[in-house]
Amino acid sequence: MTFELCESRGFDADAIARRLCLVGLAQPESGLQAKALQDQVIAPNLESIVDDFYDSLLGIDNFSAIVSAHSSAERLKKTQIRYISSLGVNFDQHQYFEDRLRIGSIHQKIGIPQSLYLCSFQLLQSLLIRYIPENMRSNDAALENMLQFILKITALDMSLTVESYCAANISGFKKSLDSERGEKARLHKLAVTDWLTQLHNHSYSRNFLSNSLRQAKTDGLPLSIIMADLDNFKKINDRNGHLVGDQVLRIVAERMVSASREGDEICRYGGEEFLFILKNTDIAAGADVAERVRKHICSDAIHVRNTEVNVSLSLGIAQAREDDAVDTLIERADAALYAAKLAGRNRIRLEA
Repeated sequence: MTFELCESRGFDADAIARRLCLVGLAQPESGLQAKALQDQVIAPNLESIVDDFYDSLLGIDNFSAIVSAHSSAERLKKTQIRYISSLGVNFDQHQYFEDRLRIGSIHQKIGIPQSLYLCSFQLLQSLLIRYIPENMRSNDAALENMLQFILKITALDMSLTVESYCAANISGFKKSLDSERGEKARLHKLAVTDWLTQLHNHSYSRNFLSNSLRQAKTDGLPLSIIMADLDNFKKINDRNGHLVGDQVLRIVAERMVSASREGDEICRYGGEEFLFILKNTDIAAGADVAERVRKHICSDAIHVRNTEVNVSLSLGIAQAREDDAVDTLIERADAALYAAKLAGRNRIRLEA
């Protein structure tokens, strides 16, 4: 038999023994006191103890609201009968610890406040003491032993249920925090991702380029960018419709990614224009990347909705200078792209 909650809280045989020692239940006579509690206090008065317990708790508005939301008072009374009738029975066994840990977890789940939860143990102690029989009260030693056992066994139960209650709370907080982080990450991704091509978008590209420029200057390494533009894309849209045009852009973006190098950043800069940010790359190496991308884009026609679309790409390349900012670097790459267009399109040009 597996005891899931015991395992999660580290309650092996040694840990159980340590907890029993901590609350004073490690003595051999504790077993006899547990039997006396059940036989002489609880069994003869079980229903009265439970009735008194719930009459007191149901007088508290907060508790009444929780009960009505999750269960009936009668059902909870039956649960409490099972709990009290097992109080102290085989308290040194894994099953006892498992059951008490489960109670704390359930109470946390249905939203019983911890303050009310702790006070209920004090109420239970008072009721058990109230129902100690007269024959035991007339014997000072027997009465003292029973009083001590009631305090110890309720302390054990309280330590287990509260520990499980708190662990469930922490687990809930972690799940909530993980969910919040996941949602934040999802929203961030949406904010920086172009919905159509799934490349990073314009705002991300400028921020990334700004950081890359700063780092390149600090490290003394080259940085190049490529401005790329699909040739005659308006004609593709006019001839075939925007749905075909959108699909062409998606496929072009996929081909750009597959033809580029690991670590190259490719963004949709706007419309049919794309920005490549090439770290640790001089203009000659950037030209090699641009030519490889150009050939990969125009090597095969794109087939969309039973339509064959031939595409080509013009690209302009610029290398960062010491005094460059984002705008000045992009302006030079744009000028090179414009020169490629004037020269007949479907080609690359380097900054003058």
